[in-house]
Amino acid sequence: MQILENTNSMDQQTIKYQILDQAITAIQREAGLRFTIIADELLYAKRVDAIIQMTADAVNNRANKGENKGKKLFVEIKKWTNQANIGAIINQINRIAEADNQGLLVADYINPKMGERLKQAGIQFMDTVGNAYINQPPVYIYIKGNKLKKEFITEQKTKTGKAFQPTGMKVVFAFLRNKTLINAPYREIANQAQVALGTVGAVIDDLMAQGFILDGLNKKQRKLADFDGLLDKWVEAYPYKLKEKYTIGRFTTDDPFWWEDIKAEKNNALWGGEIAAAKMTDYLNPKHATVYIKKENMRNFLKVARLRKAEPHERPNTHIDLIETFWNIKAQVENNIETNERAGLAPAIISYADLIETGDARNLDAANRLRENDIR
Repeated sequence: MQILENTNSMDQQTIKYQILDQAITAIQREAGLRFTIIADELLYAKRVDAIIQMTADAVNNRANKGENKGKKLFVEIKKWTNQANIGAIINQINRIAEADNQGLLVADYINPKMGERLKQAGIQFMDTVGNAYINQPPVYIYIKGNKLKKEFITEQKTKTGKAFQPTGMKVVFAFLRNKTLINAPYREIANQAQVALGTVGAVIDDLMAQGFILDGLNKKQRKLADFDGLLDKWVEAYPYKLKEKYTIGRFTTDDPFWWEDIKAEKNNALWGGEIAAAKMTDYLNPKHATVYIKKENMRNFLKVARLRKAEPHERPNTHIDLIETFWNIKAQVENNIETNERAGLAPAIISYADLIETGDARNLDAANRLRENDIR
């Protein structure tokens, strides 16, 4: 099983269905569960990778009621799941489920640590080597510890398109933040995304190959074809492809209310994560914080906020992550870009991604409130 990332969307679909077929075979071997892939009008309406239904011998044996098909399960298929943003996966599965236990993650491989976290979050899953968590009463399955055999793991480096490399993600973010930018001159796009001019064309070509951009008869007729899908993919990759690259450090304080009297904009900073969500939704009581700031402004902010550097192995009750801003704030003002952004707050997409990354149930709820009201 050679799993590679391709820019060709048809190849990606083929690989996804290979993963699904192997996972269905593995769960039948390990637990006697049979799943059937079904055709359904909801497949495209719900934007899911597949819909499957249990026709398991196990259901019949345990219920002792003869034929007893399980309910439809809406499937999200992932490649290289152990490298993924688990908060984003939990959120995606919850969003596609119509009811409790109706979403299912299918992946190439899920390690024990990730499997346990998914189980704790109530996310059903199965992989190509037979690891699984299925909770469909009267059927309950939890299998962990099966390992992906070495001969099935490609020795080739994972290939990704330009759009989801760190520099390309800055361009994608610029498009998500302002959809009209997609038809702007390349030089303007490069300026707002803070990338080299040559990056823009390569990213647009990659997004077109993946079906996220449709091209018209001329260069001024491009449009985003799948905003929600592009947002999901960007948010999933954000923590380890972009945020990690711009992380300044983790800080802490003994005062849980340290942020309440601080005006971020007066200290050349922007609130992200929980504090931004609290200010935008009046829903969260922030515990941890994410602050976006330029390195040259960091020293003054730390002094005003009375923060100290967290020790390497410290697990503080309150942690504050400082991240360097990677987008062109000045260009936004100069070009009069129409956004819903507020003074002192990072763009809603950034705060949304911060919240999703945590995987915390209340943060996920707040994130989806942001998505519904402030991201469009």
